[in-house]
Amino acid sequence: MRKRFKKKKKISLKKLISSLIFIFVFAFTLFNLNKIKIIESNSKFINTTLNNSNNYIHNDTNIFNKLLLYINENVFNSPIYFLKSQLKYSNDDRVSKNEEEIDFFYEKNNLPIIYIYNSHQGETYSYKYLEEYNITPDVLMAANMLKDKLENKGINTLVEENDILEYMKKNNLDHSGSYIASRHFLESVINKYSSINLFIDLHRDAASHDVTYTNINGKDCAKILFVIGLEYSTYENNLEIATKLNNIILNKYPSLTRGIMKKEGYGVNGVYNQDLSNNVILIEVGGNENNIEEVNNTLDLLSEVIGEYLDEKKER
Repeated sequence: MRKRFKKKKKISLKKLISSLIFIFVFAFTLFNLNKIKIIESNSKFINTTLNNSNNYIHNDTNIFNKLLLYINENVFNSPIYFLKSQLKYSNDDRVSKNEEEIDFFYEKNNLPIIYIYNSHQGETYSYKYLEEYNITPDVLMAANMLKDKLENKGINTLVEENDILEYMKKNNLDHSGSYIASRHFLESVINKYSSINLFIDLHRDAASHDVTYTNINGKDCAKILFVIGLEYSTYENNLEIATKLNNIILNKYPSLTRGIMKKEGYGVNGVYNQDLSNNVILIEVGGNENNIEEVNNTLDLLSEVIGEYLDEKKER
């Protein structure tokens, strides 16, 4: 009887230890899931991850060490596959749903001043430093980085997070129809927000690195190019804004800009949705051979330039 009693006690102890381990693991998992804010849609996951990582790396000169450290510490060492631009939303009705109301993830009481979108949402940068983490550095990432920098300056900014490639697919649009797709979302924003002073279609060029690279104050940067279409009647108004921004860059960081490219004629869009508002401009930030660190350094300067432009506009 004594042996049977001891054996029974030993089994209970094992169960107790197992239960404690399970409770600990369960509580630890819940704590960390709450910490990284896993949410119901891929688009919100991307926005949250980008915002958190941008805040984490803010004011640190080595963006990559901080970004990779953040991923390793907060996402359980799994690569952030969702950062790829050609994502697939889990909720198939997202595009139609946003035809009625666009979800931009911003404080309701703060009116937006800047709207950033990417007509060519699939444009990517060099994978340097990020290959093993399965992260695709693209123009959508750059748009969110610019948003973060502008908001740190007190400039409320919206970024278009809808999957434009998915919209094109659902509406049978090929690559040439990308501006038709972005026009859909741009028109919604123009109609909804009278507070916006600048609409930025953010792209990257396909030029070689020697064309798109510069060094400013010891930092590697990706050059900027403004593109203005000439095939609409009010293009001079948009050209005036691009010229003002370009002049600020020339005064502060002359090697940063590649100037203003005016486009019209066969084989080009020639409008770029700039007919919808005098405040719509297209900016190419770097090219496909620039890495995200060079882009990040440029966005620091571009946010400064945009801030100065808005200040000058207030004074007039």
